[in-house]
Amino acid sequence: MDEDRKIRFLVSPLFFVASLLLGLLLDRTQTLTNFLPCVVLDRSKLPLLVALLAGGGIVVFTLGYVIGTTTYVILRVPFMIAAHFGWGSGSHEIALSDESLGLIWRKVGAPGEPDRSRMFFAGTTFDHDILQKKHKGVHRWIVRRWNAFSIAATSVFALLLSLGVGKYGLRIRMTCGYLILVTITCVVLGFEAYTAWRDTMGMLNFQARRQETTE
Repeated sequence: MDEDRKIRFLVSPLFFVASLLLGLLLDRTQTLTNFLPCVVLDRSKLPLLVALLAGGGIVVFTLGYVIGTTTYVILRVPFMIAAHFGWGSGSHEIALSDESLGLIWRKVGAPGEPDRSRMFFAGTTFDHDILQKKHKGVHRWIVRRWNAFSIAATSVFALLLSLGVGKYGLRIRMTCGYLILVTITCVVLGFEAYTAWRDTMGMLNFQARRQETTE
């Protein structure tokens, strides 16, 4: 697995755990010891602490994969529904204007007339074939902005998930301060996700119009 994807799987679980710890900190009726008895260290509990530390990396990575996959599905479904009614590509990963789609369609050598139902494949081929080969710097920029979108989007979902787990799983009291901090963080991350997605789609549309990419 590439390093970019590994980072995406690690950030959202950190937000999830940090949110739960913040909730516990602000809830005067709960303590961390209630959930992790080994926090109060003594010699008899050292093997348990070692086991938790050893398995922690696997748990975090698995949680990151689950959060990432669930976020992807949540984002993908509305676009699939929209595509059913004739709008978009059926995926949040590609959004091209009719003009850009037509230009990319010819540049990737796709047969026939431009087909919006195959926009995802045309756009992906354009980015990972033509741009990666002829404009590697641009391709890497697109990858970085897309990673920024993915990290922000999955982190928002992780924070929202932490509220549900905290309230119904750990019985953490949803204090006003806790909810305000989580809400502000979600708004900031949501705005970053939107701007990163818009930047990525804008760059793809801009690159489609560049004359050099046809050579």
